[in-house]
Amino acid sequence: MKITIPYDFIEEHAWCEKEGKEYYPYAYDTDLEFDVDECEFEYSDLKDIAEAYTDDIIDIILGDEQLTNALLKKLRSRKIDVSTITNENGEKNTKR
Repeated sequence: MKITIPYDFIEEHAWCEKEGKEYYPYAYDTDLEFDVDECEFEYSDLKDIAEAYTDDIIDIILGDEQLTNALLKKLRSRKIDVSTITNENGEKNTKR
């Protein structure tokens, strides 16, 4: 995952000092915090996250009526019949 730190942030928290004939960089130890709105993910990163947290994501979607409706709408728009989906054992989904 690629993280970009704004130049002005580095400028505020780092400096150089001359020691002899050389300049050496120094910086404060800093924890960076970002809101979700400030993050941009590539598709491959989202896929990795979804694979790592599948159960949690499903629980979140099913626990929120608005997200559940959005999922069902997306399934309908792609004409996916949930009854035809098979589980990991190759058995068809018989629950409706």
